[in-house]
Amino acid sequence: MGQMTGLQLQVRWLVDRAEIAELLARYARCIDERDWAGLQGTYAEDGVMEHGATAVGRDGVPGLSERILTGVASSHHVVDDPGIEIDGDTARTRSHYFATHVADDGAIIRQAGGWYDCALRRTPAGWRFTRVTARSAWRTGQGLASH
Repeated sequence: MGQMTGLQLQVRWLVDRAEIAELLARYARCIDERDWAGLQGTYAEDGVMEHGATAVGRDGVPGLSERILTGVASSHHVVDDPGIEIDGDTARTRSHYFATHVADDGAIIRQAGGWYDCALRRTPAGWRFTRVTARSAWRTGQGLASH
């Protein structure tokens, strides 16, 4: 296959951005739906989830997610449009999040805001995270369960 034209490169860039933004939306949706298999599926085989001082490989994503949400009946994560930098078959993103964690009785346990800094790689299955780093800028209410 020959060199891509300018238009083909622009279309590829737009498609890549749309796929990456959808992956970030799926990430938040999987957390809120407690779909740990789906959440794992957003990671490459060598992917790492980093939350605070704790980092785990893809196999540890469900366990860490469960620990973070200990005592939480439901959660709601809102993630904004990400900044996306694509370099061939790798990419970096930054998106801000606002998360609310709720108890069984509907009371808000805690709320937090911050950002996800992500590294991604194009795989045969599409874009996947090689690292997701959650950084809190602020938090109110109860602290996180110890990881």
